[in-house]
Amino acid sequence: MQDQDLEATAPVAASELPPPPVPPLPPAPEPPPVPGPVRHPLQFHGNAKEFFGIWFVNLVLSVLTLGIYSAWAKVRTERYFYGNTRLAGAPFEYLADPIAILKGRLIAYAVAIGLGLSAHFQVWSVYIPLILFVLVMFPWLIHRTLRFRARYSAWRGLRFRFVEGVYEAYVNFMFRPALQIITAYMVLPWVRMHQHDYTVTGHRFGGKRFRFAGDLGTYYIPFLISIGLGFAAYVLLVIAMIGFAFLASAMGGDADSNQKLSEGAMAGMLLPIVFVYLALLALPIYLRTKHMNLMWRYASLGGHRFECTLRARDMIWIYFSNGVAIVASVGLLVPWAMIRIARYRAQHFALLADGELDHFVAEAERAEGAAGSELMDALDMDVDIGI
Repeated sequence: MQDQDLEATAPVAASELPPPPVPPLPPAPEPPPVPGPVRHPLQFHGNAKEFFGIWFVNLVLSVLTLGIYSAWAKVRTERYFYGNTRLAGAPFEYLADPIAILKGRLIAYAVAIGLGLSAHFQVWSVYIPLILFVLVMFPWLIHRTLRFRARYSAWRGLRFRFVEGVYEAYVNFMFRPALQIITAYMVLPWVRMHQHDYTVTGHRFGGKRFRFAGDLGTYYIPFLISIGLGFAAYVLLVIAMIGFAFLASAMGGDADSNQKLSEGAMAGMLLPIVFVYLALLALPIYLRTKHMNLMWRYASLGGHRFECTLRARDMIWIYFSNGVAIVASVGLLVPWAMIRIARYRAQHFALLADGELDHFVAEAERAEGAAGSELMDALDMDVDIGI
């Protein structure tokens, strides 16, 4: 027994002792947060009262000079809107020469007047070749318009460029759109996405090229919604017409009562007809607005991205109310309408900058003619670019 107690109390060898506890390591420092893109909203500082003076003087001088001053009027208008549009604190610049615009405008309006007069007097031997000429040259006109607008637009002292070729313009604005006719326009989103690809990737700024990575599925979503809304409006119109026709045939009575009923039915049919007509006007605005948002969502420039959040219902209301205001004021509210749409577009556009904005460099440029751009304006043709 004593031997056991002595053995229990005997000192333990150092090699048999448990190792000392290891102190816990200090926590590893957290990596610094990755800086996210800096959002630079587009700002527009123009106002209707100030622009009305410019617009009115432009109008009076253009009339007094039989349209000659209209080239200077366009430059003054563009410089006002460019100069009042700022991105990251820097204004845009419009650098076109009025003389170049006047030369192009004379050519453009000669073609437009020839089309108008030959159509009015039914001189088909002149009208048909002219209209075919314009249709065949339409992609070339788009190409020249894009080159002209880019060449004479600048930001922070650097000009934009458009470097895509004419062949690609014919592919995207003639051959691909021709497929819409044989497919009942079911390929319209595919055509529009490739047009946006051509427009975006053809532009350069400060030695860097714009990129575009569109997704066809997102282009089809608003297109299918438009088809559904248009079909619903058409069904509503058909139901209303059938209902009023059934009511008119079911009701009997003398000629006077039938006449009153017919007048009431016609008055009642007017509401769905007006609704369908407005819907047909609103759906293209809805589709264009959604596709415009997608174009800027998939565009990038040297790692910088863009944000465009136009709302279709707002655009529809702005276009409708602007039209009513212009008609009601006999054109005097045109400046207010132009300022209003420019301000709304600026409020819903931003640059998401991934890094500094000072790494762009200037590129050599050559002068561009304005005939193509002016002919597009004279024939009221629009290029789906910009904001």
